[in-house]
Amino acid sequence: MNLPYEVFIGLRYLKAKRRNRTISFNTLISIAGVTIGVAALIATLGIMTGFKEDLQAKILGTNSHIIVTSRTGEVIKAYDALTDKVAGVPEVVAATPFVFKQVLLTSDTGSHGVVLRGIDVRREPVVTEIARNLKSGSLEELERVGPTGKAPPATTDQAAEPPLLPGIIIGKELSLRLGVFLGDRLNVVSPVGPISALGMIPKVRGYRVVGVFEAGMFEYDSSLAYVSIKQAQEFFNMGDTVTGIEVKVADVFAADRIAKAIEGAIGFLYWVRDWMKLNKNLF
Repeated sequence: MNLPYEVFIGLRYLKAKRRNRTISFNTLISIAGVTIGVAALIATLGIMTGFKEDLQAKILGTNSHIIVTSRTGEVIKAYDALTDKVAGVPEVVAATPFVFKQVLLTSDTGSHGVVLRGIDVRREPVVTEIARNLKSGSLEELERVGPTGKAPPATTDQAAEPPLLPGIIIGKELSLRLGVFLGDRLNVVSPVGPISALGMIPKVRGYRVVGVFEAGMFEYDSSLAYVSIKQAQEFFNMGDTVTGIEVKVADVFAADRIAKAIEGAIGFLYWVRDWMKLNKNLF
């Protein structure tokens, strides 16, 4: 029987004669060493790949695949038309506008600086995993608001009910740090407010907690909060403008190429960055 050359050589060393028994023993040790080394390498690569995929899933679950902002750092006007134009680029699944500002959250037990994100409640769940990460409450509560400055008129039969505060969704770690849960009140403090004779006065508004999310990353769960985009525009006196546009694509690993296509479609005035550029320190 004609054996392949490699098999012939291997059997020759494994089946060495009695006077060459040492060669056979050394061969077995070498095979065992190579086997253990390859097994350890495969296990390490599997663990690292799993860790990378898990980290990637958590990042893309909270953030979009591509972010579109103004190159000058200014707000974006006529964002509805721009959003539709971005959504029309091939391989783009969905797009939604957003507002992005830094604020201070305060409660009866503490305070913490966070990033406040104003979102479109109907379009945001298509772009990110905010709805799936929500552990309690609902996104729809962000839009259920009553008079924010005046209480409803009292009737002769019953006293006036307190005004319904606008809703806010916070992370699980932030909820524990501030000691607030569903239905509790939070104060949002913006460093940018009206200018008086004494200088700029911080703007403060009360919000009620309508949801708690858990993204799985401490950075997001402890420093991120959501309100409706209309509430964010009103609170920051932005008018009918937004900070940028979030984009979801069909293939996350083609985000760089799709970002260039979006930039070509909407013009050089806008800065288009994919998720890999936004997280260079991790990838």
